[in-house]
Amino acid sequence: MNKFYLVLVLIVLSSCKRVNTHDSTANASFIDFSFLDNSGIKIDSTLFSNSKDEKIKSFYRKYHFETVWNSKNQRDFIIKEIQNAEDEGLQEKDYNYNTLKSFEEKFDHLPDSIVIQYDILLTKSAQKYISHISKGKLNPKELYKDWDLQEKKVDVNNILFGCIDNDDFKTVIESCKPNHIVYKKLKKCLNILKHFPEEKSFALVNLKERILPNTKSKYIPIIKKRLMYWGDMKERDTVLSLLYNKKTLEAVKSFQARHGLKPDGVIGRSTIDALNFSRNQRIEQVVANMERWRWFARDFSNHYLLVNIPDYSIVAVKNNDTTQYQRIVVGKDTRKTPILDSKITNINLNPNWTVPPTILKEDIYPEAIKSKGVFKKKGLVILDVKNNEVDPNTWKLEDANKYKYVQNPSRNNSLGSMKINFPNKYSVYLHDTNHRNFFSLNFRSLSSGCVRLEKPLEMASYILNDSLKWSLQKIKDTTDINHYYFLQKKKQFEIDKKNAKLLAKNPKLVIEKKVVPKPELKTIVIKVTDDIQIHQLYWTAWETKGILHFREDIYCLDSDLFSKLRY
Repeated sequence: MNKFYLVLVLIVLSSCKRVNTHDSTANASFIDFSFLDNSGIKIDSTLFSNSKDEKIKSFYRKYHFETVWNSKNQRDFIIKEIQNAEDEGLQEKDYNYNTLKSFEEKFDHLPDSIVIQYDILLTKSAQKYISHISKGKLNPKELYKDWDLQEKKVDVNNILFGCIDNDDFKTVIESCKPNHIVYKKLKKCLNILKHFPEEKSFALVNLKERILPNTKSKYIPIIKKRLMYWGDMKERDTVLSLLYNKKTLEAVKSFQARHGLKPDGVIGRSTIDALNFSRNQRIEQVVANMERWRWFARDFSNHYLLVNIPDYSIVAVKNNDTTQYQRIVVGKDTRKTPILDSKITNINLNPNWTVPPTILKEDIYPEAIKSKGVFKKKGLVILDVKNNEVDPNTWKLEDANKYKYVQNPSRNNSLGSMKINFPNKYSVYLHDTNHRNFFSLNFRSLSSGCVRLEKPLEMASYILNDSLKWSLQKIKDTTDINHYYFLQKKKQFEIDKKNAKLLAKNPKLVIEKKVVPKPELKTIVIKVTDDIQIHQLYWTAWETKGILHFREDIYCLDSDLFSKLRY
């Protein structure tokens, strides 16, 4: 009996051909042997000989130059994934979706030569799609000079081998996509926006003056429509009067808060600019942000500082818990804060500041040409190559680059009382500032590239994490010149008290007067022992509990990036 079945199987295998699965039952075998027909069609290796695509060559070499996509389930998964590329902010057409779908619909009638063509196209499309979802469609280093992210290395063939050989596409493909919560929230953003109704007529608000509550304006009806469209005004206002009433005020405040604006209800330029965004423009913005998140690090580590430049914020995250939040000031458009990944190395208390070349060239030198008093005004000491102080009155522009220009430690130093260092090629760091009023502003793209912290000493205490040696109070005392004056006064008092006792015993005693030196702040460098990464990133959209949040694209990156993605 066993021999009979063996012979039967061999006969079926030897005569096996691809047949239409929709053939009549007259042509169907009594026993379904289709699961045995999983062998590939031989591909002439000379098809690849002139190709410069090494990935496609090595892929088929692994499978002995035979067709690979012999499983309908596997073909269907990849085609379905490509069909849903829009969910990842990508386009199905970039991966030949229509051609692949057409091949698949006629698969059972295709001659071997076309099956081979289909197989190769499906492989190339899958390779391209995996590369794009893993590390992005574009290379940031080719787009920006101020982006220093480690380039991701993705072995698309290895990923595909794992999918095919283990027949586990879903798990492997999903693991290729960014796993950070912000990326997942961006996907939700995109989905929510796509379900907003199409805007047939989108009216822009061309407002030049501010609108205050309880006043009338011809623009109020348009503003109400926008607020109702975006869901900030929950109850529909069918009258659409010109009055800026209480109900509209609450809606405006909600809209302003979602867009990182001061929720004061005053309708000014920033609020109008945000209201003038259409649904499709917001979709473009989200798509651009998704691409950036494919560039960013996959593993941020267990403990890190995360800077979101257009949100003017920094958070500390440890074991997935947000442990610190602060406002920040970032670089102006002409001196952008760079995007980078690094590791905190040390903290300087009472740092001195050596003025960087860009600021010297663009700020200090032009002012010094007009008045040499700028050096004293800014508290700058000019030093020659031997660190000898140079008289500002002798300064000449032709000799300017021979010197270095330093601000000594003080609260009015440009770095303030503290700076946090991490290796990077842009010579930027986190630091305190002598312009503390900036943190009350809504627009805080005002620095020369470094990130300024709202609560620098608290951040230093958090990073050092040493309550015995470097408590917050100890850090505050170390950076406060008044603390040293207090110690000086106390020490002088003790000396005078001791001398008074001596003179009381011997009035004729001659005591050499000792004067405690004048206090000064000294730079202290403290090594950071904990492994804390820092990520300075840029994203302008996200979602929280179904609510969309957007930020001003302060460096004007979103629209340009979207255009390049769709090129």
